[in-house]
Amino acid sequence: MAFSDRDRRIFATTDWEIMQRAHNRASQLLDRCPKTHERCNDLARIIMAIFESGIRDEDELAVMAANRELNFLAGRGHFQKPFPFRDARISLSEPRTEH
Repeated sequence: MAFSDRDRRIFATTDWEIMQRAHNRASQLLDRCPKTHERCNDLARIIMAIFESGIRDEDELAVMAANRELNFLAGRGHFQKPFPFRDARISLSEPRTEH
């Protein structure tokens, strides 16, 4: 995730690590690069917002963020079935985007 030093001061190091791993997993679910994709920072902000709402489980954060990103894409005409939470670890091994 690419955030400013100010963003990094808001969260403890362990919180930041949780969000980073969730960002990497969400990017994997979405079959995109977590550092260079044009919406990587938007995905990071989604993860931060979900984290601030009280969700601390990395898998749940990743799936929720990926599904919110799918909602954004659906608004632009790109539809995909949502990611189920219980299968998050299994889903990481195979891309689910349709081109």
